[in-house]
Amino acid sequence: MGSPWSRGRRGLRRGIRILSELRIALIALWALASGALAQESLRPNILLITVDTFRADHIGYYGYPLDTSPHLDTLASEGAFFKQAFSSSGWTTPGLISILTSLYEPTHAVDIRGRRLAPGIETLADALRRVGYRAPDIFFLTEIPNFENLGFESYPRRNELIDDGDEILFHWLEHEAEQDAAPFFLYYHYRDLHLPYAAGEPYESMFLPGAFFSSLPGWGALKRFIAREKIEIVKENVMIARGNIDFAPRDRRWIEALYDAEIRRLDSEFFARLRRTLVATGLDANTIVVVSADHGEELLDRDLVGHISTYQEARLYDEVIRIPLLVRWPGRLPGGRVIDEPVQCIDIMPTLLELAGAPAPLGMQGQSLLPLIEEGKWTPKPLFFASSSGGYTADADEYQRRIHAVRTARWKLIDNVWEGSRELYDLAADPLERADAASRYPQVADSLQALLNEWVLYAAPRMPADTTAAPPPPLAEAWDEPLEIRYPQTGDTLHWQGAEHAIKLEWTGPSHAEYAIEYDVGIGTYHLSGEITAPSSAPVYGPFQANFWNSLVLYNPWKFRVYLPGRPETKSEWVEFNLAATGDGEPEFSWRLWLLQVPAALGAVADHAYKMGLGLGRGVGDFYLMAISIGAADLSAYALLLALAWVLSEPVRQRLGPERWRAWGIAVGYIAFVYCTIPLLPDVWAALAGYTEGSIRYLGIALVVLAGCGFAVAIWRRGRWRALVALAGIAPVYGYLLHVYARFPAERLHLVEYGFMGYVLLRALRLDMGRAWAYVASFVLAVLIGIGDECIQWALPQRFFEVKDIQLNALSVALGLLLARVVGGAEDGDDRA
Repeated sequence: MGSPWSRGRRGLRRGIRILSELRIALIALWALASGALAQESLRPNILLITVDTFRADHIGYYGYPLDTSPHLDTLASEGAFFKQAFSSSGWTTPGLISILTSLYEPTHAVDIRGRRLAPGIETLADALRRVGYRAPDIFFLTEIPNFENLGFESYPRRNELIDDGDEILFHWLEHEAEQDAAPFFLYYHYRDLHLPYAAGEPYESMFLPGAFFSSLPGWGALKRFIAREKIEIVKENVMIARGNIDFAPRDRRWIEALYDAEIRRLDSEFFARLRRTLVATGLDANTIVVVSADHGEELLDRDLVGHISTYQEARLYDEVIRIPLLVRWPGRLPGGRVIDEPVQCIDIMPTLLELAGAPAPLGMQGQSLLPLIEEGKWTPKPLFFASSSGGYTADADEYQRRIHAVRTARWKLIDNVWEGSRELYDLAADPLERADAASRYPQVADSLQALLNEWVLYAAPRMPADTTAAPPPPLAEAWDEPLEIRYPQTGDTLHWQGAEHAIKLEWTGPSHAEYAIEYDVGIGTYHLSGEITAPSSAPVYGPFQANFWNSLVLYNPWKFRVYLPGRPETKSEWVEFNLAATGDGEPEFSWRLWLLQVPAALGAVADHAYKMGLGLGRGVGDFYLMAISIGAADLSAYALLLALAWVLSEPVRQRLGPERWRAWGIAVGYIAFVYCTIPLLPDVWAALAGYTEGSIRYLGIALVVLAGCGFAVAIWRRGRWRALVALAGIAPVYGYLLHVYARFPAERLHLVEYGFMGYVLLRALRLDMGRAWAYVASFVLAVLIGIGDECIQWALPQRFFEVKDIQLNALSVALGLLLARVVGGAEDGDDRA
């Protein structure tokens, strides 16, 4: 025992030692916490952009000769660009899911519409959120089952911004990124490169003229005339299945031109703005930008346009599965790297996780690309692909028609599983995959087939896709009567504005129960049927961007019914509704808004009238130049033929008399003109569409309006007020028909063409018939001539026999005869009936 002082000193020293140890521990904890915070704050932001149906070989940086992508080329030159990158499949869903999970298509099993990713599969967003990343949902497809469970966090302004094109991405970068110190992971999918290829001006004018260029005067315009109807189909349709249209090899140039115009629009309106935004916000230095795609696109490389979902055939040729891939991180990754090693979309997730310093989930099937980017050690591996026959549009039968492929540096084997056939291509000698080499190299084919069979076992689903509904709640179990759909009702038309850019459904039954929606939508190529589930009795699908909504319009009519799973007695009646294209009769109306829009509308009318006048003048000039280019010998021959015809017709003229000869000469001449111009009209229309910058679509309206004004003036001068009232009553009918045929602007001309046909026949027939019989006979004759018109089109290549055109012709004749009666009135006084 020591003195109290010595004991106090020992206690003091022990206390000081404890305090020192505590201080060291606190410093260590602070250092660890600071290190973790510093590591989080130093993690790079990640911006992953995928572009729908994006071919790598149409990018300038890839080596494409046309100037399609100057701004994207600059991005690529600042990072690593992979020239041999490939998807996992040939359509959107499996390709994107593979990017976001690093799993092959069979493994993630989201390979048909209506399937969900199993909740237990860890995605790129899950892995990054675990280490502190923000991952807002700005992906416009997460409402549909195929893209559920991707791990994104809810973004409060998503519904407000998602329908406004690319604004949701740029708004987030400009206003949301800086509101939190945590790094972000943004995933954005650009859709507008997808069919239909309708980039508009000025982009189409950058590429289309070159596709029809010819050193022979007028020959280029003629080629464009010939292609006009097919061009319209490619510019208007989401799906172009085999048999819908017969493409010729010469069509490939203008198809590529339309596609190149879409890329240039993507580059000018998206990538140019993206580069500016990253610099302006200061995000450029610490943001990894990755640009890739879901799949490629066939542009008549063989005989089709589109990809697996749009032409409903299983194909895994390189043009469909090759995708662009660039990785850019200024100052951290080497710029200007062009890499020729074959890689795959499943390698994107491991690469980004390694760059972010985030742990990689077990089971990823891709490998990090950093060794290739940094010129380190790289172990190449074969690439594997899979798809069903119809992609997103596959029915149960098409889903069973599987196709697999394996690709090495030199060889590629495609196994058409359902046919029991296979194709082998020597990529070194045949990079375009034209000559099947399976019979010449059977050992290679067998070796690759064995490798492919092993992969099929390896890539089997590790976790079944989530397609099962949750057990029904007690209220659902107690429900024992058929459900009743409250909205929409049969016959309804949903408008983009009126529906708040979404498709809203509602029916009776417990509000929070799992329902099955049985659907049957569209007709012909656009027909789809199947089932999806809904989590409530009032699901909302959307909001949708305007262009995506318009693609849904092509699937009209929409027919569905609902029931509780496993309870067929609860099935509702079928309900059928339609979607209206954006701007196609939106229901909201405001006089104030209308008055504000009047000046703009008048300006648009003046602009279209100006373009139409210039374009038509140019067309007349072309016709004049073509006429004066006819040789003297040809002109002499034509003049001699006309003289002979005139002499030979002398007995007929004597028998008919001057009045009948004149009337029937005009009628027969006009009918001959209509028939003779049928093969030429598509080409002329296409040329005029180019000359007028698209304003020719309003020519039918202009002619109807001008004719109506002329009739009104003629009636007014005669003081026939009843006839003026009658004319005012006919005008809405013309307005309605012009509106209905807005999607077919060339067919608006039928209102004038066949209206005049009825009139000239009436004038000729009235010389020998009573008024009533003359009206009937002229109507019947004109309708028969219209049927002949359609029969001629049926016989021509790339032209179609359409009943709706016959109906329009008949209506046009009837309206023309009605106008003749209203305008002619008292002049038609001699009644021989």
